[in-house]
Amino acid sequence: MIMKRYFLLLILLLPLCAIAQSDQHYTMFMYNKLLYNPAYAGSRDVTSVNGVYRDQWTSIAGAPKTINLSVDAPIGSYMKPFRNVAIGGSITNEKLGVESNTSVKAYYAYRIHFDKSVLSFGLSGGIDLYSADYNKLNLFQQNDPNFTYNVKNAMLPNFGAGVYWSADNFYCSVSVPNMLQDYYDKHEVKVKNVLAREIRGYYVGGGYVCTVNETIKILPQILARYAINSDYRLPFSCDFNASAIYNDRFMLGVTYRTDKSAEFIVHVQATKKLNVGYAYDYLMSDLKGYGGGTHELVIGYDFMRDESKFLTPRFIKKF
Repeated sequence: MIMKRYFLLLILLLPLCAIAQSDQHYTMFMYNKLLYNPAYAGSRDVTSVNGVYRDQWTSIAGAPKTINLSVDAPIGSYMKPFRNVAIGGSITNEKLGVESNTSVKAYYAYRIHFDKSVLSFGLSGGIDLYSADYNKLNLFQQNDPNFTYNVKNAMLPNFGAGVYWSADNFYCSVSVPNMLQDYYDKHEVKVKNVLAREIRGYYVGGGYVCTVNETIKILPQILARYAINSDYRLPFSCDFNASAIYNDRFMLGVTYRTDKSAEFIVHVQATKKLNVGYAYDYLMSDLKGYGGGTHELVIGYDFMRDESKFLTPRFIKKF
């Protein structure tokens, strides 16, 4: 018990030492950790399908828009009390200005069951398909050689790894979702576009459920991102979230992100199988007044053969 408390304290303090951020942001990161940690696959012991739509900086033309669909499940006989192996998959499409990137990933996790917790080790592998239509740009310098050739479905393979430790009232997560630092080739002229190099990101997170009374629980959690390569060091990014859960069904949360934004979250466990959530990001940086807000919507559905195994909703049950 003492070791667990020290480990949780270490996880929660590590982000304070981080100095950079990764390439993706999801305000409601707590509802589908598969997006940044492959070891999360199967952690809810049911087949879960989740979708995310994120519309960032709505007042800026060409601002990022992201759509993600993922599924994960433990495999093996459903009659077993615990299944060690889990798999999953996801597809993500991101659009930013004239650029588009589609990422397809597969996940594998091996889980070890202890008395009151589960330790999971995960791997992921997949490809990114990157495209850029420079014909849509209004160039200040016509015939700029950097924008002469469009890029169409340049393929960038990648793989990742992670560790996820969870129980009914806590979780700790460490992962590197993209190990490789690839860059695409402009095949028409055989030019390696080093400026488009992917940056390896490091994720550390954790959370703990504090029971106030029979109907109210408080869930503080944190997610830090560190990203760097030989050419770039991205700004520090860390999400500090505090959520209040009522009757294991309704959740209201607020997040402060160190890139000077505040997020407000509402999430509802509509039925035993269906959950929906909405988040709004409010800018507090110099971009305020120009970028507009950011909207994020999540929806999840769990396929369960034996509903008697469903004791509490996703807020508490193994996160």
